[in-house]
Amino acid sequence: MNPDSNANSDLNPGAGNGHSSHILIPAPVGIVRQILLEPTALAEWNPAFLSVKGPSEALTGRRYPLVARGALRGHWEYVSIGEILVEGRWEVPGLAETNSWSLLPHGEGTHVTHSFTHRGGLAALLRPAFAGVADLRLDRLSGRAAQRALAQVS
Repeated sequence: MNPDSNANSDLNPGAGNGHSSHILIPAPVGIVRQILLEPTALAEWNPAFLSVKGPSEALTGRRYPLVARGALRGHWEYVSIGEILVEGRWEVPGLAETNSWSLLPHGEGTHVTHSFTHRGGLAALLRPAFAGVADLRLDRLSGRAAQRALAQVS
C-alpha cells in the first residue's frame, strides 16, 4: 500500500471472510465509476486478475472469462450497476468472491468503500493472503482515477 494513501481498512468481524476498506480518491465519481465499469481493463489495476476477456461494455449477469493469480480460470460478472454502487462477483475453482464498491461524492473527489467476502475451500486456505487486498485494490484504483482526472484537465 502506498504510505501516502488515504486508505483505511479493517477486517469486517461480522462477515467471516469479509474485508473492507475505504479511501478518498482525488477524482470525481464519474471517473471512478467508469473505471469500475471497464471489465476488460480490471486486470490493469486489480491484483487478483491476470486477464479479463469479453466485451468492453459492463453488463449485469454477463460472465466475463478471467484468469486469476495462480493461473486459475473462472469468470467475473457484474451483479448490479448503480450510480453510486457497483456490485460484482468472481469465481475460480475453490474460491468465490462477492464484492461492492460504494461511491460518494466528497468535494472534488470520491469517497470509495470497497468490501468483499470469500467462500470456498481455497478461500479458507488463502484467507491470510487476502489481508490488505482491499487497500491494495483501492490504492491502484485511486492511482488510475487520479491519472485519468489529470488527463481530462490537461
